[in-house]
Amino acid sequence: MRHHSYGGLCVRPRGDVSSGACPCALRNARRTRSPDAIRIGRNPIFCPLAAAPPAGNVALSGSLNHLHLQTGTSSMDAPTRSSVFQDFLQPGQSFVVTDTETTGTRPNLDRIMEIGAVRTGSDAPCAVFSELINPGVAIPSRITRITGITTGQLHDKPSSGDVLPRYMEFLGDGLLTAHNLAFDRNFLSAELIRCGLEPLQGQGLCTLRLARRLLPGLRSKSLGSLATFFRMESSGRHRAQRDAEITTAILERLLQIAIDEHGIGDLDELVALQSRTYASVRPLSAHVERIRRETLPDLPDEPGVYRMKDGRGKVLYIGKARSLSSRVRSYFNAVEAHPARIRKLIAAVRRVDWDVLPTELDALIVESRCIKQEDPPYNRAQTRWTQRPWLRIHPDEPFSRVTAQVLVRCDGARYFGPLKSRKQAASLLEIIERVFRVRNCSAKDLEAGRRCLRGDMGRCLMPCEQPDAEDYSVEVSRVEAFLKGDVEDVVAQLEADMARAVAALDFETAARIRDWLHMIDSLLAGGGAVAAPMEGVDRAAWLAGPDDAHATAALVRHGLLVWTARLPLPVGAGNLEHIHARWEEVMEYPVPTAHPTAREEADARRVLESWMYAHRAHVLVVDRRPGEGSASWAQRLMDRIMSEG
Repeated sequence: MRHHSYGGLCVRPRGDVSSGACPCALRNARRTRSPDAIRIGRNPIFCPLAAAPPAGNVALSGSLNHLHLQTGTSSMDAPTRSSVFQDFLQPGQSFVVTDTETTGTRPNLDRIMEIGAVRTGSDAPCAVFSELINPGVAIPSRITRITGITTGQLHDKPSSGDVLPRYMEFLGDGLLTAHNLAFDRNFLSAELIRCGLEPLQGQGLCTLRLARRLLPGLRSKSLGSLATFFRMESSGRHRAQRDAEITTAILERLLQIAIDEHGIGDLDELVALQSRTYASVRPLSAHVERIRRETLPDLPDEPGVYRMKDGRGKVLYIGKARSLSSRVRSYFNAVEAHPARIRKLIAAVRRVDWDVLPTELDALIVESRCIKQEDPPYNRAQTRWTQRPWLRIHPDEPFSRVTAQVLVRCDGARYFGPLKSRKQAASLLEIIERVFRVRNCSAKDLEAGRRCLRGDMGRCLMPCEQPDAEDYSVEVSRVEAFLKGDVEDVVAQLEADMARAVAALDFETAARIRDWLHMIDSLLAGGGAVAAPMEGVDRAAWLAGPDDAHATAALVRHGLLVWTARLPLPVGAGNLEHIHARWEEVMEYPVPTAHPTAREEADARRVLESWMYAHRAHVLVVDRRPGEGSASWAQRLMDRIMSEG
């Protein structure tokens, strides 16, 4: 039991106090400092309509001071007098949301062991009824597993003959409401008859029937499924009071839908709605019916990009799909179960166009480019061109520097990244210059042979005065190892530097080094490397998931994605012939001159790297060796597939 000051208190006969919170106590947390109390039959119901004063114990004055009071809270989003109920119900009307826990499912043989109810109306505080009942029979073990209620807990509780008259007084002229009303009504009527009382009469409201008509696209309308759909906390279920509270919150949401979408204006119309045929409750919009009839049957089961357009042809949304048929159909089935933003999109859509593409990877790249170019109003992600920095090391440059560069050039240099931001790139450069003895001076200063401050501090091998290419190459190799994930020595040195800074009371430097260490940990956790190398210029990738019927093959030539294919599984000689024939053509592509990569190509590279990382558990990558022909390269890929796939 979780305790919290100033929850709703339901004082039972014999001085027992329910620990469940009155639903109205939760949302009305800031209205008043003094709780209201009402009395229904022999049950005083304390219902605070406001949040409490500062946290502390509840103190009650008067004749109730002798009671040992416990306060409880509910985590659900509960209804209040200021909610839709107050606006909808007429004076004197109320919902009495009831739930029962029983020893079985047969009203004529099994018994009620707990009743929970919540009364909410337009002109009275919210009230709670909660009672355990001695059913006069042993509780089956399967029921105990579900509810947690044991036979021993009920042996000293009142019988149904004592509890039901009080419940009927609590019900009064309120509308009996329950989730699966027939179940609870039948059990209550059977118990009333056994007690010599009249069975329940009159109409009732079933939230299960309402949900079936208002949310027909929702696969399950159980209490738990509805709570999940409406994003409500549903812990503590299978106890009567808690289930009644959850049902009250769900009723509020369903009532709002009935008012907004079906014009329900009074209680009689709401009760009638639960019995209407499904077709009369929610006829589909004409444009949705037309798209279902004319467009959806033509969608192929292939990867591609789709565009949703309004009546004037304006693109509203662009998306990619592994299967166009399945993805687009999902929008027009169970429309009412979608979030509000998607429902608004579907209401505006009048036409769907699509382009079939070879692979899902192609669809990802085309989707990203088209969203940026066409700027559809319903797309939120990938709306801007991003230029993420890379770290660059040129292996053919004498005494190479490590620099940051936004665009990758086809210049034979080794690139590491992409990094999250320029700030992150600057931090890595600062770490490298602090730990490794590589130069950061310009080519002009190097040729002039002028020693810089870093050389005087011992942080550079000073190739300007002592040009030892072999030693310098070893140092550059250490930098590359660090970027690939070998961080042990670097971390040890940074930790030592941080300790020295703390000892010298240089807390600013210590904090900066601490942030560097956190950044290194974060980068390693994300991809296993500080900045992953863009290995080689030519590489082949093969993706085949364990349940896939097709594999995706991709070829990167001169750092650009030049070919993709969707090949059937299992792997056979035909796959190798297809790859080899295509690669023979691709290998003839001329090497681009050294120039900044266009933003479309940079974006495609980003998508490719993200795709390879997302599928890293199943993707195989084979880099082309220097001077290697296409046949050998293709054969090595197939050998990897056969041995590892």
